Amino acid sequence: MNSLAQVYEREFRVRGLREQGWGRGLMATAAIIWLWMGYLLLFPFSADQGENFKPVECESRAFHQDSRNFAVSYRADEGERCDAERDWGPILAALLLSLPLASIGTGLYVSGTSALRTAAYAAEITRLNATREA
Repeated sequence: MNSLAQVYEREFRVRGLREQGWGRGLMATAAIIWLWMGYLLLFPFSADQGENFKPVECESRAFHQDSRNFAVSYRADEGERCDAERDWGPILAALLLSLPLASIGTGLYVSGTSALRTAAYAAEITRLNATREA
């Protein structure tokens, strides 16, 4: 194999590794956002009521007292302060932010992996052809 082909193959592999790295990073970022959303939904918390008042202990959004009874909302069960502390807006915004990160990260990882596999396949075919001709 001549030197230009070797340089191109090396750059092809480096580009595949770079794509894999970016894909892993974006998927890890999405996973961190999903873990944070899970924490916000599943764990109890306390809400401040001001300087002179004691914090209010609130149950999680997912497992509040009447969560099995769909007619009772979280606001009615836990109160307005607990409902305002863990509003759905930021949680859904985080979900919407994480979806493109996860899908682009998956695409980059798959693209990089297939580039590396293609380069390994081409190198093996070249090696087998060279040993057959010799």
